[in-house]
Amino acid sequence: MNFIFDMDGTICFKGQPISKNILDCLLELQEAGHFIGFASARPYRDMLPVLDERFHDHLLIGANGAMAHFRGQPLYLNAIPTELAREIVAILDEFQAEYLIDDKLNYALKSHRPHPLLMSLDQNKLAERVDATRIEAFVKIVVLACDRFEELADLISRLDVTIHYHSAEGILDITSSNVNKMRGLKQTGLELEPFICLGNDMNDLPLFEKALHSVVIGEFAPLLRIAKEQIQMDDRVEQNIISKLKELSA
Repeated sequence: MNFIFDMDGTICFKGQPISKNILDCLLELQEAGHFIGFASARPYRDMLPVLDERFHDHLLIGANGAMAHFRGQPLYLNAIPTELAREIVAILDEFQAEYLIDDKLNYALKSHRPHPLLMSLDQNKLAERVDATRIEAFVKIVVLACDRFEELADLISRLDVTIHYHSAEGILDITSSNVNKMRGLKQTGLELEPFICLGNDMNDLPLFEKALHSVVIGEFAPLLRIAKEQIQMDDRVEQNIISKLKELSA
């Protein structure tokens, strides 16, 4: 069977790397003949630090489906068209928003205060912080903060882009139109259906809608409505995830 895992809030928590116990369990799944892949809101650059090196060659779908790597090589990239991206950046500046722009590897950052998301930014020191004018491919734009957040979100939603609101972090992810994790899975060309997925937030919904079996971590209502199973977010969440994966493997 093919297993596709979201990362933050699903198998890693509070910005920390995925635990050794869960990673060892994933390797056991692989040794039993299952395919293991990951699909995250993080760009490829920021997926690597939460995985140990045993998983760096696995399928890594990043930026909510805007990019993917497999066996260490890029498979595809769906960037926001440059002219449209420049328009979005101009709007963000007009609203005095704080934001992060992800390139294929490098990034641009306009922020004047700490934000939890920035704790996971380029932890392996693979990238260079550049000015927004030097971004080559606008893979993802993340609105970190804005005093007129709802007004800004409404304006951006009228453009030809995909928006994901991450409820836990209170951030807005902007990617190219028609980008999502399920489309990214298909775009890999790896024939990964049917699949089992684990997730926790709105950006996992397209995968849950197509999965043979799905497990939601936590209480996110839109996923609860269609998930086959739920694991509560409590002090036993890690143990319960491992138990469920062993059950599904069998």
